Amino acid sequence: MSSWSAATAPTWSGGSGPGSWSRQAERFSHDMTALLHRDPGATAFDDRPQLARLDRVVTSRSAAADLAEGYTGFPFG
Repeated sequence: MSSWSAATAPTWSGGSGPGSWSRQAERFSHDMTALLHRDPGATAFDDRPQLARLDRVVTSRSAAADLAEGYTGFPFG
C-alpha cells in the first residue's frame, strides 16, 4: 500500500491523476457496487468475502466511518 503524500492527495482541480476527486468517486462507486450487488455468476466461495466485508461495515465503527467518509467526501465523527 502506498503512503499518503501531497503529490497524490485529492485536489479540487478535477484532474485525472491518482489523487483526483473524480478518480476517488469512480473507485467508491465501484467498491459500493461490488459490496451491495451480487455477481450472478458468483459461487458460494465468491460470496464469502463480500459477506465478510458487509459484516465488517455493520459491526465496526471505524469501517462504518470509513464508508461514510467515502460516501460524503468529508471526515466522519
